Amino acid sequence: MSESDESDLVYEIDANGQSMLVRSLESTQRAYLRFTNKTSRPIDIWWRDFRGVKRHYVRLEEGRYFDVNSFITHPWEFTDVATKERYVINNNPIYRPPTNIGGMMFRANWNITIGVRSLRHTVLLALALHLKDSNAVNALGLPRVLAEELQRLTIRFHTPQPPPSRD
Repeated sequence: MSESDESDLVYEIDANGQSMLVRSLESTQRAYLRFTNKTSRPIDIWWRDFRGVKRHYVRLEEGRYFDVNSFITHPWEFTDVATKERYVINNNPIYRPPTNIGGMMFRANWNITIGVRSLRHTVLLALALHLKDSNAVNALGLPRVLAEELQRLTIRFHTPQPPPSRD
């Protein structure tokens, strides 16, 4: 598994209003999971370890699934390979198995999907997919801020992304 740096730590607000580090807590109740990529893009699957460090698990092509034996307190995340956009399960960018599946002896399927996007972001992604050359953005006559963002997306989409290295 490859490891991200500590600047990539994520915090959530708990039920008591306290800021809590997103991390794996314990390994007692098993959860047999199947993550299915329901997007039209390749994604990277990440696990948060006991220190909250994001670790790469696997790259998953569109329409494919990945089976993993995990635990109910272990958080998982999903990102687009090229754009690094966060994808979701049940509209949550950080997935934790529900407690009611802990200890079940069968595999539960969880669909990875695209979260709610702004119209601006959706249009820029669609344009970036269709433009093969980032220099073609200049011919569109877009405002500078939009043109720069579209150029960055176009480069990301059309530059091969090697999977993160594994430890």
